[in-house]
Amino acid sequence: MRAALFVFGAWLAAVTVYRWLALRAVEQRIARGDREPDLVPPDGEVVALRPLRGAKPWLEECLESLWRAAAPTRTRVVLGVAERDDPARWVVQKAMAHAERPPTELRIAPGPPGRNRKVANLIQMTEGLRAEILLFSDADVRVPGDYVDRAIAPFKQTDVGLVTFPYRSVPGRSLASRLDALVTNTHFLPGVAMALGLQGLHFALGASIAVRREALERAGGLEALLDVSGDDYWMGRNIENAGYRLAFVPVMLDHVVEDSGWRSAASRHLRWSRVVREQRPLGYLGQALTHGAPPALAVGALAAASGAGALGALVPLAWWALQAAGLWRRRQILGLRASDLVLLPVVDACAFLIWAGGLFGRPRPS
Repeated sequence: MRAALFVFGAWLAAVTVYRWLALRAVEQRIARGDREPDLVPPDGEVVALRPLRGAKPWLEECLESLWRAAAPTRTRVVLGVAERDDPARWVVQKAMAHAERPPTELRIAPGPPGRNRKVANLIQMTEGLRAEILLFSDADVRVPGDYVDRAIAPFKQTDVGLVTFPYRSVPGRSLASRLDALVTNTHFLPGVAMALGLQGLHFALGASIAVRREALERAGGLEALLDVSGDDYWMGRNIENAGYRLAFVPVMLDHVVEDSGWRSAASRHLRWSRVVREQRPLGYLGQALTHGAPPALAVGALAAASGAGALGALVPLAWWALQAAGLWRRRQILGLRASDLVLLPVVDACAFLIWAGGLFGRPRPS
């Protein structure tokens, strides 16, 4: 029992240090800075592209945010659906009929064959475009008004081939949606911040990616991503391997989470986990050391069994109290409210179960 207590105690100490460093990195690398970007228009056109599928409740709101961001610079917006009877088509047409918009085109075509249908949609959307900068964003993403300016600013450096943004999840009204968002905001986001601090930027986050068209072409184009899972990750890697630098813009985007229920939320997180495991198997195994709930509960139980009695329960309580304090200090960045702190034990359990589930099964494309 003493050996087990030592092992789990060491695990708990390691994860406590990790969480402290990761939450500190959130402030240093994720938080939006006050300095305005140098507005350096690219040599050619900027086009904002957004693939759509289905008419979710948040669709029009997210589209409105993109149009507002595109309006000041008259950035061209290209929306795409794969099928003529996709209900997203009617949402777009209705929204465009009720107000003046920046130049907007809706493209409808299935795209080329391939496992990744999101990429196939993007290929048909970009056909014939000669824009200098392609600005991709997901349908469920809400962007700030200076989004376009922030996205193009890093391209002042000619060696930058790709720009990406952090994002936090915004839940709906259901408990499943709230837990879904909290797993992202309290585990995924600090993990991204920590990775940036330790390794630098060698990946892209799929909520929004801006690319220099020339860099994308040299990296094999969108066609190179037609049969892969985690197209955002591979786009970043391919562009970096083509000799370009990746840039991170610390402007938080909102990923709007729908009230789709427990099964849908778990399925999405498991897919992401399996994609990460496929991309970086050793790093994924190492993520076990970033979960504090298992060692905290184990140390508490072992301490109680060793004679500490009810005092053993103080160990996991202390762990969640420390975590709550660290998260609450970053609540504005992470989008937390006071009631979320009560859910932390459940969130930690969900995050660990998702990680464990990600060890099995094959990832599937979007």
